[in-house]
Amino acid sequence: MHTILPLLTIEQSINAYKHLLKPDPGFGMDFFADDFDAKDIVLLEDNKAGSQGIPIRFNYYALILRLKGETKRTINQFDYVSKAQSLQLINPGSIFSFEDTSAVAKTYVLLFDKNFIEGESSLLGVEGNLLNFHQKYQEDVLLDMTQFAEVVTLYEQLNDELRSKKNDYKIISRLLIIQLLYHLKRAKLHSERKQDLTRAQQISSEFLNSIEEHYMQNKSVKEYAHLLGITPQHLSETIKSTLHHTALFYIHVRLIKEIQYLLCFSDMSIKQISHALNFETLSQLGRFFKRYEGMNPKAYRLKNR
Repeated sequence: MHTILPLLTIEQSINAYKHLLKPDPGFGMDFFADDFDAKDIVLLEDNKAGSQGIPIRFNYYALILRLKGETKRTINQFDYVSKAQSLQLINPGSIFSFEDTSAVAKTYVLLFDKNFIEGESSLLGVEGNLLNFHQKYQEDVLLDMTQFAEVVTLYEQLNDELRSKKNDYKIISRLLIIQLLYHLKRAKLHSERKQDLTRAQQISSEFLNSIEEHYMQNKSVKEYAHLLGITPQHLSETIKSTLHHTALFYIHVRLIKEIQYLLCFSDMSIKQISHALNFETLSQLGRFFKRYEGMNPKAYRLKNR
């Protein structure tokens, strides 16, 4: 039986990253204002270079437009180097972290609840096909100059609506978000990344997705090879050749992210975390974590919480 693990709300996530925000921003909502409301929809600007965030998992959508500089984003088992003019949607339930890799930074961060966007569900397509599409294809896309200008304009219109709060501003905000999601879909469909994958690339993608589904139970290459219907040797050689790390490395990285998240954002004891992630003993968890992080779980919790 799976342990129900916590998902952060918009408000909890912003509180975790509030050190990246400045009062009275030129764009977006002011976290430090008395009337700031971290519900339904929030638009923020992050222009702090060199920023990074420990892994979090949340219950809302995050639509991120990078305007300046580069950042490394990790979503579940996938790493993305996001450049200026890139757009990316992060889905609810994903485990997410980031680290800026350039001396300049400017990002528009749009956060919105699923219930908020589904207020205009008829515009999302039959049974939410638009959101289902983005659930399947979560990679970022690099916009061309025309696409980028159109998307920036939509963000600016959304900024005006959220700041002015005129009649029906939430309805108009929903419509603007839906336009952004359709622009993102169009860009994904025309991206050069959507080329046909080789068999090795398909196996690698299936392996990483399988980790996300089974990391709490399966911790060996043999178990994942069985799920994929190939031999452990074939899986190991394929992952090494396509992703340049061992298959076991990716299994362990996903577990480390989960432990980091639970240590920082849950009230679970370290013993409870060990049980939830199916480690045989508490000391086994401690040795595993220290091998990757250089400190034991208790020290990590005290440092980052």
